[in-house]
Amino acid sequence: MKKLNRLFLFFMLGSVISQVFAQSPYDDEVCLDKTVKQLRREDQKRKLVEGMDKTLIIASYLNYSDRTVDRIITGKDAFEPYRGKLIRNIDVKVIQPYGVTIEKPEGNKFSRFQKFANSIQFKTKEWVVRNDILFKEGDEVNPIIFADTERNLWERRTFKDLKLFIIPVDGSDNLVDVLVMLQDRWSWGVNFSVQFEKVTAGIQFKNLFGLPQSFSSDLALNYRKDNLYTVSGIYQYSNIKHSQIDISASYKYSSLNKGGKISINRDFFSANSKWAGHINAGIYRESASVPNLLASSIATNVFYNTQDIWLATSIKMPGLSKGRFDLVRLILSGRMKRYDYMSRPFVRSPDGTQTFINRTYFLGSIGFANWDYYVDHSVYHLDQAEYFSKGLNGALIGGFDYDEELQKRFYAGFQLDYGKRLGKIGYLDTRASYGGFIKKNSYQQVLFKLSEKFYSAPVKLGPKFMMRNFISAGINLGFNRPIGRELVVNSTNGLRGIYQNYIRGSRSYVFNFETAVYPTFKILGFSSAAFMFADIAIVQNGSASAYQLSQGYGVGVRLRNLKFGIDYFELTFAYYPDLKIPQLKPFSFMADFRNQRAIDQSNLFEPNVLSPEY
Repeated sequence: MKKLNRLFLFFMLGSVISQVFAQSPYDDEVCLDKTVKQLRREDQKRKLVEGMDKTLIIASYLNYSDRTVDRIITGKDAFEPYRGKLIRNIDVKVIQPYGVTIEKPEGNKFSRFQKFANSIQFKTKEWVVRNDILFKEGDEVNPIIFADTERNLWERRTFKDLKLFIIPVDGSDNLVDVLVMLQDRWSWGVNFSVQFEKVTAGIQFKNLFGLPQSFSSDLALNYRKDNLYTVSGIYQYSNIKHSQIDISASYKYSSLNKGGKISINRDFFSANSKWAGHINAGIYRESASVPNLLASSIATNVFYNTQDIWLATSIKMPGLSKGRFDLVRLILSGRMKRYDYMSRPFVRSPDGTQTFINRTYFLGSIGFANWDYYVDHSVYHLDQAEYFSKGLNGALIGGFDYDEELQKRFYAGFQLDYGKRLGKIGYLDTRASYGGFIKKNSYQQVLFKLSEKFYSAPVKLGPKFMMRNFISAGINLGFNRPIGRELVVNSTNGLRGIYQNYIRGSRSYVFNFETAVYPTFKILGFSSAAFMFADIAIVQNGSASAYQLSQGYGVGVRLRNLKFGIDYFELTFAYYPDLKIPQLKPFSFMADFRNQRAIDQSNLFEPNVLSPEY
């Protein structure tokens, strides 16, 4: 036994000695050196992150384009538990832009800048907020009216954050108090953005003097010698005397384009609004158009003015005021739009890609609109709430169009739109329209359109990523089209990044597919999405064998960082194989501050239904 113990101790001693001698002093120095370098790298990384975070915070003091908290908005469902309760009292509380939040409206620790910024803030006056509240004391809680109020306040874009609280009254089963709490955006702001085609800087004022008015002016330095700078600005006063009427004036001045516009506008702001309309008038001088950053400018040398008047009224459908159809409205509307060229080099260019035609149209419509909607998040944009039409909407349209080339023609057509959430699959929007012009017993320039747009429900890709797919397809069938009135495929209806009207024919078939991946975490404070897409368009000229195939493939990224004042920014690269457009490169870089592919609400909230299908 003693011998075994001695052997065991000898073995242990030998192991220790071997470990000591196996690790030389040189190895210690190498390990120590690696540890020091690693610590230095981690320290540098920490300082870099802290520095960027401080930069973001400083930028956030100067620039807001939305609320700092992406509050999940559920729409009318959030207020449904209180339906039918009587509103006893409505309080409005507006809190400072810095150092407090909706959840913690009272703060006791403010930085020097926060104290200074709050002291020079134009606090929104209480009556300004009350003018946007669509319910009053003594009313019953109507979830859709509460949701409309919430949406309208967000769309004013003058608050960092807001929330409507419904508070039950102690001792009563039928009474509630309402607290509308809002956090002001800072009245003073700086606009700054770096895009692939320009750098823009400017100044903006929100809630100027605490009133519902705003003003901004920007200077952009463009990366083009022929159009080096652009100066632009806009002034707006909202909701004049509780009428929901907004008035604005804007201007733009550059080497290639100069002009301005005055607008008076009233939307269908709620399910109970009875009328809407707008009056727009503008005058512009354009010496050249720029298809994109990489293309040469095209001389235009035109001076023109435009007027647009639209008026609509809504009527509750008899017998449908209760139940599942209580949000269906009968819509009557009329519109006049006029383009008048006072100076131009020609009416139509020899290649047919440029037209400067005097035109005036008068149209009227009768239709129905389902003023309900779905609410979703992070679909075509990032984080924020998005609204999509629900149910069936349609209109019959008639009137006449005065065209400088084709003279006076009568127009008749219809439009239908149907939006449906497909359970856990996604959302589908179907649209169909038909229209044409009648002249001397002939039916000409006829166009039938059918489109399907679908976005999928989010799919998990592991614990930290989500994916959505977007599919759209469109068929445009033209019949008896006059010369020069062929159908056009460009960036607005098929191939993103193509801004020239060169791809033309009598019929077109368009298919778009996009896959977007969203990380559920933020990268250096940025919400983001990476996407890839394929755009395919087939244009026919007469027979089925005479067709032109155009394709576009690419990738892009979407970014959102409210500390930088970036509500939405999209950068896209597209490649076009076998592109046959003169003076246009087979690739394009694009940048935008809104998603041009998003589904728009065409349930007669907007006057675009009253436009001829050219």
